Parts: sequence; structure tokens; C-alpha cells
Amino acid sequence: MDIDLRTLFLAHSVVSVTLGALMVTFWYAHRTIPGLGQWTLGTGLIGLMTLGAGLRGVIPDFLSIVVANGLGFASLAAYWNGIRLFGGRRVYWIGTAAVIGLAVVFVAHRTYVRDDVLDRIAAASTLMSAGCFMCAGELLRGPARTLRSTALPAAVLFALVGLTLAARAASTAFLAPGQDFFAPTTVQGAHFLVSLISNILTVVALLMMATQRLQRQLETRNAELEAAWTRAEDASRAKSEFLATMSHELRTPLNAVLGFSDVMRLEVFGPVGHARYREYAQDIHASGTHLLELITKVLDISKAEAGKLAVEATALDPRPILESAARLIRDAAEAKRIRFSLDLPETPPPCHADPQALTQILLNLLSNAVKFTPEGGAVTAGLRPQAGGDVEFVVHDTGVGMPTAEIPRLMKPFEQAASGYARQNGGTGLGLSLVGSLVQLHGGDLRIESAIGQGTTVTVRLPAAGCRAA
Repeated sequence: MDIDLRTLFLAHSVVSVTLGALMVTFWYAHRTIPGLGQWTLGTGLIGLMTLGAGLRGVIPDFLSIVVANGLGFASLAAYWNGIRLFGGRRVYWIGTAAVIGLAVVFVAHRTYVRDDVLDRIAAASTLMSAGCFMCAGELLRGPARTLRSTALPAAVLFALVGLTLAARAASTAFLAPGQDFFAPTTVQGAHFLVSLISNILTVVALLMMATQRLQRQLETRNAELEAAWTRAEDASRAKSEFLATMSHELRTPLNAVLGFSDVMRLEVFGPVGHARYREYAQDIHASGTHLLELITKVLDISKAEAGKLAVEATALDPRPILESAARLIRDAAEAKRIRFSLDLPETPPPCHADPQALTQILLNLLSNAVKFTPEGGAVTAGLRPQAGGDVEFVVHDTGVGMPTAEIPRLMKPFEQAASGYARQNGGTGLGLSLVGSLVQLHGGDLRIESAIGQGTTVTVRLPAAGCRAA
């Protein structure tokens, strides 16, 4: 075979180094794939080995012979251990390092003590041939069982290179003494050419194996996520049903507590005696009323999450509803010396909403505004007709505000602001979540603008009659 083996070696080196660089990029993006790092190392070492061998006679013999052969042995050890790791088996770096060390010592001896090119070629080719067959065997034992379409071709390629190395080792017996490493024999030319082509195809096959593993991991992860999502939905549904059931069970005895405490505080059947009893009855009634409101909110939230909360939207004048909600909240505002004002248009804009749900939306927003506004602050509620007939309800306060990043979290049930003032004022964290659910059922939009120390503006946009109503 008329071929320049030195040129072939250098071409092999360029290809291997390029493949190594590509594998480094792939490994950096998918470092969790077992064995991929070892394969990347092995490919790079082959590039350095062939470069050193191709420069024989140009660089010192220690680099082009001893080091180059050591890199070749190490590259196959990296491939072998990487295949084992990919297949879920333990690696043997200490054992392979010992074998590599002994082989390097032998090559050094046949270079500096007893200069014998044929012995070096035979020994190195035999050891590398064994390494290739070991890689092929590991591929057949492990990855080929699950990734047959890619692992089997890789095993064949390793075996093919192993066969050419074995033939090269055997053919050295027929070489005339004194011939060098680049003797243009048919066996050597065939080995170098097969090695170059197989190296490219082997790296491609290994990368395809890694890609298949990655795809299967992704499919498994997607299945796990889907199962987890199903379990979460089941748990959420069970929680909502439990809350709904418990809320109904609690409301029955609570109504009795409210009724009897109301009779006692109003002294319907005569004086209760000591004034303390009237105070206690008043406290019982107030606490029961607060608890009933909380239970009602929990029940509404559970209905919303279960998809059972419904609204009956009708065309109405929103102004009386806002005025009524403002009257209910005005006493709490005056108790904190908060300036409370309404901004109403002279001509009431038409609105399409459920009256009870709209009242609940406004009461929640106004009570939150008063609750989180310090004494001496201001709260403003208003109506704004919009283009297309939509209506906006705007509640603005000069309260403590909240970070913009926290707003999505606070829209979830039972979530509260982290600021100290908000914690001091208590709350269940149900108000905004319930408002969001009711607005969504109306086909409307909820927008919150807030910042720490700069107050909060909540805008509820509801559709005009006949538009987007749920």
C-alpha cells in the first residue's frame, strides 16, 4: 500500500483533537451522563498520542515514543472505564494505571536500554489490541442490552481496530530488523487507515449512546413529573373537598353560637345580670362572626379550587355596591384616623357582575387597604369607565406596600406578606386569592401595583354587559 504513514498519523491527530474538542463541549452541557467525561478524555489522549507519534524524529524520542505510547494506553483505559461507568459498573483506575505504568517502563527499556523497534511495535500493538477487545466486550455486556442500535456498532468498531492492531503485532515478525515505525507495509497502512476511520465512527457512536441515554432520562423524568402532577392534583382536590366538608360542619354549630350570643348580648329574654356577662356575650358574638367570615372564605376558596364556585353575572349599576362596601369599612378607617374617600363618576358606567361576588371583592380590597395602612394614612376607592364599555374598580392606599416580586405569591391561598407591619395586623392570606378567583370567574382582570413604603394600588377590570362574562 503506497501511503505516507506520517501524514496519515498527523491527519489522525487533527481529527482526534477536533473530536475531543467537540466532546468537551457536549460533556460540559451534559456532565450528569456517566462515562462521558472518560470518553472525552480518551478521545483527547488519542489526539495527543498520534500527534506525538507523527512528529517522531522531530521531537525528542521520550515524547514521541515513551509518552506517546503511554497516552495511547491511557486513552483505551479511559474508554474502558467510561464504558463500565456508563453501564453502571465500578471502574478500575488503579489497576489500569499499574498496567499502563508497566507498559511504559517496557517501552522505555526498549527505547533507551535495548533499542528494538519491532519489540516496541509488537508489545504496544498487543496491549492496545487487548484494550480494544476489552472495550468491545464491555459494550456487549452492558450498554448493548439497552442501547443496541448504537452500542453494538461501537463494539464492532473497537473490535475491528483490535483486529488490525493484532495483525500489526503479528506482522512485525516479518519486518526486517532496523525498519522504523513508519515502515510502509500493507498491515501498518491498513491499521492506520482503519484506526482513523473507526476513531471518527466510534466517537459518533458513543455520542449517540449518550444522547439516547439522555433522551431516556428525559422521558423517565417527564413520566415522573406527570405522575407527581397527578398526585398533586389529587391531593389538592382532596384538600379542597375536605375544607368544603369541614366548613359546612363548622358553620352549623357556629350559627347556634352566634344566635345564642346575640340573644344574650341584646338581653332578649331579660337582663343577664352583671355587665361583664354582656361584654362576654359581645366578645363571643364578635369572635364567632370573625370565625364565620373565615370559614366562608375557606369554603369559597375550596369551591374555586374544585371548580365549583360560580357567579351569576347581570347588568347592574356598580356605584351603589361600592358605596355600600365603603360604608361598611368606613368605621374601621375612622378608628385609625385614615382619610377615606370615594371617586365616583357622575354617570354610572354599566357593569356586568354578580352583585354578591362584587360586594365580596370590594370588601376584601377595602378591608386590606385599611388594615395595612398606618394611622393618618389615606385610602381611596373609585370607578373608571374604560374604552369598550369595561369598568375598572381602583383601590389605592398609602400603606406599607409590598415588594413587586411577592405579589404572585400573595395571590395564593394562605400566603401573607413578610413585612413586620403586615404580620402584626394578622390576616389569613385568603383575601387576595379569593378576589383573584372571583374576578377570573367574571372574565375580568386583576392588577396590583405596589412597592415597600409607597402604598398599593389594586385595579379590578370587569367587562361591560355581554362581554367576556364567565
